[in-house]
Amino acid sequence: MAFKDMRAFLAHLEEAGQLRRVNVPFNVERGRNELQALMRHLAETNGPALILDNLEGYNTPGVPLVFNPYGTRERTAMILGTRDPVEAKLRHFKVLQDPSTWIKPKMVDAAKAPCKDVVIPRDKLSVDKHIPHVFFGREGASYITGGVGVSKDPETGIRNVGAYRVTSFWNSEHPQGGSYSEAQQKKQLSMFAFWNPPMSHVGLHLAKAQKMGRPLEIAIACQVDPALHLASATGIPYGMDEYDYAGGLRGAPVELVKCETVDLEVPATAEYVIEGVFRPDVPTDIIGWHSNSVGYYDKHQIFPILDVTCITHRKDPLWYGTIEMMPPFDHNYMALMPIEGELLADLQRKIPEVKDAVVTPNMTYIVQLSVDGESKPHPEFGKYVLHAVWGAAGRWPRTAKMLVVVGPDVDPYDISAVEWAIQTRVQPVSDIIMNRAGQAFVLDPSAPKGPQGFPTSSEQMGIDATIKVPERFSDYAEVSQADRAQVEQVARKLAGRL
Repeated sequence: MAFKDMRAFLAHLEEAGQLRRVNVPFNVERGRNELQALMRHLAETNGPALILDNLEGYNTPGVPLVFNPYGTRERTAMILGTRDPVEAKLRHFKVLQDPSTWIKPKMVDAAKAPCKDVVIPRDKLSVDKHIPHVFFGREGASYITGGVGVSKDPETGIRNVGAYRVTSFWNSEHPQGGSYSEAQQKKQLSMFAFWNPPMSHVGLHLAKAQKMGRPLEIAIACQVDPALHLASATGIPYGMDEYDYAGGLRGAPVELVKCETVDLEVPATAEYVIEGVFRPDVPTDIIGWHSNSVGYYDKHQIFPILDVTCITHRKDPLWYGTIEMMPPFDHNYMALMPIEGELLADLQRKIPEVKDAVVTPNMTYIVQLSVDGESKPHPEFGKYVLHAVWGAAGRWPRTAKMLVVVGPDVDPYDISAVEWAIQTRVQPVSDIIMNRAGQAFVLDPSAPKGPQGFPTSSEQMGIDATIKVPERFSDYAEVSQADRAQVEQVARKLAGRL
């Protein structure tokens, strides 16, 4: 199923009873906001997506706020036309695995592009007026969380489309007691571009541009078809186009339009497009606090400054706001699907005995095999799979800090079942691999930090929770567990009686 834009996806959610329009007032000001508490409430109650249109302390009161659209595995699966999370993941990784199914984007005329309904040139734009701002928790800045960033390799011209958070300086609290200039607050933004050293594709583009003494043009397309959000968050090989991959996921090409002030192409149906440029001397500044996906505040980070050259948007636009915090939270599951998909695609290409790969909201990686015990291809097969994960292609698997391999009788979505496997099939010294030289997940607060405020290296632990036949035993105790079909039969017998 191809959604033309974010609006079509929201209409699909509403038709399925998964979206509510709420007129209850909620505060979105820095230091007084209620949105983090609302996010936690929705996560704890498996709540629906919301459209909020009565926000207090909001700088653009005519722009409704989309909230919690991806807050369950089911709604994330609906991005790809199903309500079954496993089916959605399989579609994601099968398309990822087969670039012949990818569909190249097509260009459309600017006059037919909704994202061009309103065009605000640099001399008239002001970030405080022309971009919505909502604050979450104790965050010191308003972050743009619904955008995909577009840039081109300054050497080859090859395009990259990635999911990068962007920081606004307007009304922000400097984490070290400083202040931001009027120019920063009205004409500039900062992007989470890890460029020194480069740790993402936009970071590599920026690092190359700086070495060449050239500016790097950027476009940030906000609130696009969620399939493109999925594609932009997936670690496809450098030099391949996420627009092509998104076309494969959608089953239809992404419609693009040329930007106004930079030589880049953006989705024609985006709600907002922010155009800009990193200057050759790449000025940086300190931003924070920032709430991250592992559930802690980053007190400060240093990122490059982006000069905004143009803002365009649709008539009656929508904005999307979210926060990362102690999991789960909105977009948690959407962020996990690309990680699971790229890992599963790589492993199954090399190891057919891999049945599934699951990443929990807290970033524990669980690989389920289709074989165990004497059926394993060779002794210590579980440890072989552990090393294969850390050596897998893509951006994420090499950062797996906690990794578990289980057999086919252990449900990888059930943490209690995984814990049971660890307790009954693992000897801590013999079956756990400690890796002292892994790559860090950049938001892990327990890893040592570099000068830019984020870690680059981390220790890792891999747990082989498979049955140790033939490694230590010739046979193993039989599992005592009720038959699933019989459990369902008993449930039918008791229906309406308890």
